[in-house]
Amino acid sequence: MDDDRRVIIVGSGPAGAMAAYQLVRNGIPVTMLETGADIQRGTLVRMAGRNLYRHLPQMTKPTGFVVTGDPQTNLEYNYALGGLSNQWTGAVPRFCAEDFTAGEQVHEKYRWPVNYHDLAPFYEIAERTMQVTADPSDVPNLPAGYCDYRHKLPEDWQSVRRAALKIGQGFTTMPLADGPPFLFLRRGTSFNSYSKLLAILRGEPGFKLITKAHALRLEWDGTKKKAVAAIYCDQQTAAHHRIRANSFIVACGPMNSPKLLFNSTSSDHPNGMGNGAGLLGKYLHDHPREWWAVDVDAPLTSLSPPAYLTRLPHASSDPLLASSWTLGAFGTIGKIKSRVGRKTTYFGVQVFGTMVPEEKYYVGPAKEEKDQFGFPALEVHISFDENVLNNMVRARKHLMQLMQDAGHRGTIRDIVPTLVPGTAKHYGGATRMHTSPKFGVTDCFNRLHGIPNVLVVDAGCFTTGVEKNPTLTVMALAARAADRLARDLKAM
Repeated sequence: MDDDRRVIIVGSGPAGAMAAYQLVRNGIPVTMLETGADIQRGTLVRMAGRNLYRHLPQMTKPTGFVVTGDPQTNLEYNYALGGLSNQWTGAVPRFCAEDFTAGEQVHEKYRWPVNYHDLAPFYEIAERTMQVTADPSDVPNLPAGYCDYRHKLPEDWQSVRRAALKIGQGFTTMPLADGPPFLFLRRGTSFNSYSKLLAILRGEPGFKLITKAHALRLEWDGTKKKAVAAIYCDQQTAAHHRIRANSFIVACGPMNSPKLLFNSTSSDHPNGMGNGAGLLGKYLHDHPREWWAVDVDAPLTSLSPPAYLTRLPHASSDPLLASSWTLGAFGTIGKIKSRVGRKTTYFGVQVFGTMVPEEKYYVGPAKEEKDQFGFPALEVHISFDENVLNNMVRARKHLMQLMQDAGHRGTIRDIVPTLVPGTAKHYGGATRMHTSPKFGVTDCFNRLHGIPNVLVVDAGCFTTGVEKNPTLTVMALAARAADRLARDLKAM
């Protein structure tokens, strides 16, 4: 019976790990394929709830990609146990209810097939694995989640909170998967999906992890009308192996998940699995991101953990063009001051914007170039248009006006030039969710339309781009999809 219900998961990042965690907890056997070998080493030292030192491992330079959009597009990735959770900041804000519905005002293709109520219990499942530090209060456009450690904004920043509330924005502590107040780790992040989820599962009889296993394609059975096996390359021996399963969860990231599906051709799916309507790889989007520092006319308490300014209300702004702001310690001296609770006259700002997902932005098989395994390389076509760039300019002006309204005059220092796709590592949309196969590759439970035993659970499933960090929502969607799959398999 176990073999009849076995699920293969491709990818050990937060999405794949969360799906594995939920399936094994529900008694479903899982085999995970991970192309990397080991967790990437770094260093994290925390004292009294503040990071004293953090060293992150290097990202991997891309191979097997062809860029035809913005030539500066960044495609660095991380092939290692835990994926990008080896390098992330740990920011875990929940999406708010309107994030799932506001796009309907623009067009029905921007309607998510899930809502906040659907995800709320799965948000908490994910948060309970993360040891989150946050302010446990709802603020506009940011629902409160479960947290193990509570932190309020310093008193001298409350004037900014009050000014934000007057125009419908929230200003609060950024929810962070920071872990306990005192830490010394030989990795760069407190929450790593391998260390916190998969390492626990490795002791379970129903879980098997195969490393250095690069998934090449899924095999289709035309008689059974379902995927029946995964073909992978053992990167130590270069041998190809075939492994059967009942169902398959693809969690390779918004670039590599479509690539795996494009590689999975058959007579029934000549253009790739899940590509019957020609939408696979389309609607690619990313977070435009800027870094800069602000000098203020009077000292304020240095922020650690950072503060978070939420987007403007959906009702008073473009539902698909928004910004969020993270404010924290800047520079070595600023970080030292934050560690001892001192005041400073400057702080750092990170802004995430959005872009409207459009079919013209895509990933797909390159016409001529091949990857190292002989499959077509992946063509990446994305750029930030004038609307996106103008939105980022407005974000700068808006924060400065808000600070002034709160009684803190400030000036922006030089802006770091990062407005190219990929600097945030928050690609999404290439296997987007939608109720209708006319507008989406996956359904409300992340299953490929017409192929219900293949699921895609990474950020590629996002129907629209939201200005918040995506990881927590990715994990909640993965947990929900895995929960439904477990129930279906148990009912066999």
